[in-house]
Parts: sequence; C-alpha cells; structure tokens
Amino acid sequence: MDLDGRRPIAPRLLLATRVGWFHLDRPVFIPAGHRFWTESQSLVVETPTGEQRRYPGSLCR
Repeated sequence: MDLDGRRPIAPRLLLATRVGWFHLDRPVFIPAGHRFWTESQSLVVETPTGEQRRYPGSLCR
C-alpha cells in the first residue's frame, strides 16, 4: 500500500505489516473508519474522535 501523501480511511479492519516502503516493527490492526499515514519513524492511526496512536517502524528502500 502506497499512500503518496494521502491520509486514507480504512474501509474495513486491516492488518498492516508495511505501508509502501515503511516496514512496521510489529503487525498493527487498523480498525475500519480510522485514518492512517506515516510520519518520520512511525505509522500514525487516528480514530474518528481525533485520538492518535503511533507505531514504530523504519523506512526500507
């Protein structure tokens, strides 16, 4: 999955191990209706209420 600067909303429950070139340290569940994107060294998952959670990873090219 390549985000190209977008902040998509998960259409259903997703299990992510990588997002584009970004590889997560551990698999992360992204619930339906949550926005997600990468910033520096983390995957950001935002709830519909605006709460954000960050999950570590690294950029691999």
